[in-house]
Amino acid sequence: MNLPPQARSFTKAEVEPTVSRRIGAARSLGRVDVHENLAAADAAWTELEAICPCSIYQTRRFLLPWLATHGAAVGMTPMIVVAHNSEGIPVALLPFGVVRRGPVRVASFLGGDDSNSNIGLFRPDSLLGPADLESLLRAAAGKTSLKPDLFLLINQPENFAGIKNPLDIFPHQTSASFCHSGALESDPKAFFAARLSKDTAKKLRKKRKRLEDMGALTYIQPTNALEVAHILDAFFTLKLERFRQQNIRSAFEEPQTRSYLERACCPRPDRSPSIELHALMLDHRIIAIFGGSVHREHLHLMFNAFDPDELIARSSPGDLLLQSILERACGDGVKTFDLGIGEARYKNTWCDHAEPMFDSVLAVTRLGKIFSAAETTRRHLKRWIKQSAWAWPTAKVLLRRG
Repeated sequence: MNLPPQARSFTKAEVEPTVSRRIGAARSLGRVDVHENLAAADAAWTELEAICPCSIYQTRRFLLPWLATHGAAVGMTPMIVVAHNSEGIPVALLPFGVVRRGPVRVASFLGGDDSNSNIGLFRPDSLLGPADLESLLRAAAGKTSLKPDLFLLINQPENFAGIKNPLDIFPHQTSASFCHSGALESDPKAFFAARLSKDTAKKLRKKRKRLEDMGALTYIQPTNALEVAHILDAFFTLKLERFRQQNIRSAFEEPQTRSYLERACCPRPDRSPSIELHALMLDHRIIAIFGGSVHREHLHLMFNAFDPDELIARSSPGDLLLQSILERACGDGVKTFDLGIGEARYKNTWCDHAEPMFDSVLAVTRLGKIFSAAETTRRHLKRWIKQSAWAWPTAKVLLRRG
């Protein structure tokens, strides 16, 4: 069948194990290893994570709890691809996993829908060109017993940390949604003055005063496991109530979501949490929650919930909590932040940049070609719906449970 131009196919000859001998002659690329055992990739991952441009979503402290919970729930097997140069030095790492979708074996970035930015780890001084990168994926497909039918590489930033994403050499299409981000100032007053109109700032002050008239308003971050558990209890209560009011089924109802957040948010003696919780309290009542993480002077905010009670919700507790978080981030020397992928009013208020993302659907086998054609079409349709002024509101109504 004729594939759409976005669907890249590799021939059988290209994915035979002998391809590793061909790429050995490449100037910048030598041995390619594929690890299903995470421990086998640990040394290279440790080295590259420390020196490569990356977000929190490529770190082991974020991905390992995810793989043990969400990944396990869908039967995902790690497929960590490590490329070395001719001297045996690791120059790239791609944190993939393979999962079945019906008869199709799909390789994708670890992190699933919980990752807002998917990139590889590429050594800054490496000289991997387009031919090297194509050989890298071909070798990865041919050297693993997982035998993926295609690579589904979604939500990749076009640029990261001022560097062009090396994987944009593959045919791709624009992702359904943008990632909303912005720059911070060392002086929080200067940041708020730049981002908020006088009218918006005045409204926020009135909303804060309205809540303060109801009780003591306090911004907190948990410092121990008991406090984390208390805030997570409140988060799931608020989040599920919000979806219940909208009559929408949510991933937050799935047990692995709770298990994942417990692992990611709870501090341990040997490591800091991969996700930090922030909460706004009205007296002893939690009225808004954000979860996020700082990595290399960048604040990633990932999820939120707020009290749906009309008296409280009309004072925008989520915006007030976000204001406190960003104020603290400015004081802590954080340089940039993002509010993740997806459309929301508050993101337009606080962010001055909508970062375009792209998806690549790369077929390996004949079965992968069939799936890639359908998946490419589905993603085109999803983007059209998400960016349509009338189709997206209509879709949200249709997503409600009957």
